[in-house]
Amino acid sequence: MVGICGVYCGACTTYRAYNDNDQTLFDWEVKTGMPREEIYCKGCNSNLVNKWCANCDFRKCVNARKIAYCFQCEDFPCRKLVDFSKTRPHRALGLRNLRQLKEMSVKEWLKKQEKRWTCSSCGKKLHWYSEKCSDCGADFDNATQEVSSKSKSFHEKHSKTHSSKPEGMARGAGFEPARPERPQA
Repeated sequence: MVGICGVYCGACTTYRAYNDNDQTLFDWEVKTGMPREEIYCKGCNSNLVNKWCANCDFRKCVNARKIAYCFQCEDFPCRKLVDFSKTRPHRALGLRNLRQLKEMSVKEWLKKQEKRWTCSSCGKKLHWYSEKCSDCGADFDNATQEVSSKSKSFHEKHSKTHSSKPEGMARGAGFEPARPERPQA
């Protein structure tokens, strides 16, 4: 479930749609332009990855360097990875995750991520952009909120010595335009 680029595959909307057979997420993925027949994935390091992940530049790079993850590279973090982390909130978490993986075991990290992306009230597996659990209605802090709160606390902590917000981490700053509203599943 560890993505090459540091994202937690278990919280991916495509992964959740396919593995949970979640019709709401399937419909949302189709609405955003993904052909229904391409909505499949068992995680970045599985034998069944969707077209997007199969053609990933990071996948090609780690294969060429004969490593498993970007954090194992002597060039970590490279410009391409840093730029990628600024395009969507879950990708920003990916860069942070890679830094964590340098300091802890993959097994320990996966346990932490499993807990992070599970509803604490009912145990449903949630995705990066869930705002509420679709099973029990419990509120959930998603990737956008997590990145935004980390950015806010960083800015508040450093506001006396730094005059600007961290590049690409403020709400909306540096991220690609929003895709259509994500379902709550």
